[in-house]
Amino acid sequence: MDAGDRLAQQIETMRQMLAEAEPASLRAGYLADPSAGNPVLQGSTATALVPRWNEHPSGLLVPASYQEPAPIDLAVAFLTPDEIFGSQLSAGYTERQLQRVPVEGVLRFCAMVLNALAVPGASVAAVDQGFVDLAFNEPVRSRVLNLLKDKTRRLLVPQAFMLLARMAMETSPDTLPEGTQEGDIVGALFALTQTMGVFPDSGPSIIGDRPGTVGRELIANQHFNHNWSVAGFLARYARRWLQLPDERQGEAGIVNLGQAYHDCTGIEFESLAAVAGYLWMVTTSGRFVIEPGELAFLGIPAEQVESVLSLISTDIPGMREAIRSERPEQRTEWSFDPFQRWPVLRLPEDWLLILDPRHLLNRTFGWLPILDIKFPPPEHTKPAGHRRLAGQAESTLRHLSEVYVSEVLHKITGDEGATRRVYDDAELKAAYTAQGQRVADAAIDYPGTWIVIEVTTSQLRREAATAVPGESQIEDIDKLLEELDQIDATITALRRDEAALTGTAATAVRRYLPLLVLPEGFPVNPITLTVIRERARARGLLQAVDTDPVEIVDIEELEMIEGIQEDSGPSLLDILRGKQSGSLRNSAVRDHIFHVMRLHPSRPARHSDLLEAALKPLGDTLPRPSQDPPRREQG
Repeated sequence: MDAGDRLAQQIETMRQMLAEAEPASLRAGYLADPSAGNPVLQGSTATALVPRWNEHPSGLLVPASYQEPAPIDLAVAFLTPDEIFGSQLSAGYTERQLQRVPVEGVLRFCAMVLNALAVPGASVAAVDQGFVDLAFNEPVRSRVLNLLKDKTRRLLVPQAFMLLARMAMETSPDTLPEGTQEGDIVGALFALTQTMGVFPDSGPSIIGDRPGTVGRELIANQHFNHNWSVAGFLARYARRWLQLPDERQGEAGIVNLGQAYHDCTGIEFESLAAVAGYLWMVTTSGRFVIEPGELAFLGIPAEQVESVLSLISTDIPGMREAIRSERPEQRTEWSFDPFQRWPVLRLPEDWLLILDPRHLLNRTFGWLPILDIKFPPPEHTKPAGHRRLAGQAESTLRHLSEVYVSEVLHKITGDEGATRRVYDDAELKAAYTAQGQRVADAAIDYPGTWIVIEVTTSQLRREAATAVPGESQIEDIDKLLEELDQIDATITALRRDEAALTGTAATAVRRYLPLLVLPEGFPVNPITLTVIRERARARGLLQAVDTDPVEIVDIEELEMIEGIQEDSGPSLLDILRGKQSGSLRNSAVRDHIFHVMRLHPSRPARHSDLLEAALKPLGDTLPRPSQDPPRREQG
């Protein structure tokens, strides 16, 4: 038997082993149609359950049927009045109806929905359905519920409720004359949405180095609708405002923020936290209107409670005046400054109304208390050296925000003991001492790659955040390019002499990933990221072939990655690299984590103690369980 016969015999033996016992019908089917879109498992005629696989750049195999989301898939479309009622509402409908609705009724209507949406863990779909059941009769109710079965559709627009409240302050009366029929507040709300976001000139349709009209609106939209995790928000407050100033006391330029607040406002910082914390806690239980008598049960002197309320609240006449005095050229569909300055409204008969809990948290636990230090209440005498103290307080908060970011980076990398991965500002400055050398705030040494990080507490100015026409957004973006210049200079230094920092020469070719961290947030989307990268390219920044595109994260996204690391998930580098090769490469890092990686990160373990520290002023002042604060019906 020659070699050809032996090969034929071996093939026949293998065929018998693998296929001889098949039913004839299967064998006939296979012989007649071996593929035709129905791949079989290797070595058999059994159809594969998953017919095709695609290999990601990471090497991961996923079913071909799985499609990664595109940026447009993250958007939701709100129902229009035409879809809801079957026709559009007439021009001026909102104003005509508000003229026949008492202003307090409008405020309660808006607060009802805004508070429901702000409850931690609230389901937007459930709030939509609850509103439908409350506001619509048949056949409108069934029509809307059927439309909402499409998960990409929504009914309630938070911005519209804020605009309705603002318009009511200018239009609605305090009371209605006897016998006047009350206006249609639901129709007034949805008539308002007909004209929102409608502009005669949408600007260029190709994204370049300027955002244009649509980009300007998208930036304002994302800024307004950005929701921080409440637990993380309060944890960061505890670390930056309460703990770090004590730990860093004695360092040059560091002041005690709580003491500075008291000196400039006459208000104990703990009193502000307790009163605001109690008001926020009430909203989480479903109430958004309370009476000041409840606050008397807190273990805080009455004059301190009143001082806090005088700072964060105003009455309806005061709110009317504040809104009417706004400069018309600074007013857009996204500007709600008076409501953000005074998130608590004093109603008649001493009721207190919280319009939107997000504004209350930002006003008292975010960045805004710095403004109280800089611009004290007129009835309080400024301390000696006020301007210098206010400047020190602001620079202290900015510095401690950067310190906090550094702490998170060390947690993410597990940089403890003898292990060295994160190099902070001090090490970079010590390594690269040439005259005029600019260095970034941190660099992280991963195998084969440096992540070079600059932290900036810059925030969008009011004009940029509210889409005021002009150059404000471009000017704010150009400020970020100054930070990119520091990253670029640091990459150049590392490329030239890595050993000056690490003590060891690079053993392989390195890549560099620039990362800009904005702790206070920045609206990252395909427009803003493209504009920043294009303007960096025009300046020749971060253009070397060994340098990846710049990424932008906020502090909450870093803490998400910290939580992922605690669950033994992928590294910061893996997440950023995966994003750059994924379908949401031009969106925010959180979008990649939620919608491409499909992860829902846990809170970092250290947040538990920080959250307890943030709420301690409230816990210390709450009445004992045997004491129940008075409750009246809200009406």
